[in-house]
Amino acid sequence: MGQGKSKIKDLRVGDLVTHVLYGRDWIGVILAFKDHQNANPRSERALVQIQPGTKFENFFKTKVSEKERVNDSLGWITSNWLYKIEVINAKIRLTRNETPPSGRKNKKIP
Repeated sequence: MGQGKSKIKDLRVGDLVTHVLYGRDWIGVILAFKDHQNANPRSERALVQIQPGTKFENFFKTKVSEKERVNDSLGWITSNWLYKIEVINAKIRLTRNETPPSGRKNKKIP
């Protein structure tokens, strides 16, 4: 441990995050990062505490290997799967949605 921010993504300890596969129902807080010792940056892991009362509060109990689990709601996840949740003007926005709008507008049908 020892690093306060990810070396591969714009993530820091304390960030509220979601998981790319499970969507907005998977909400956790990053508590730490594991230094990745090998050359593959995708091996970096974040220690995540799943928020109590959310749909996936027992995520680590059934979804990850025992070696990555600390307890039912705390464990290590590859940083590559995580995206920071930002709240802007009281609206939740995921940072992975960095593509601009398509420019198409809804046409009214008479």
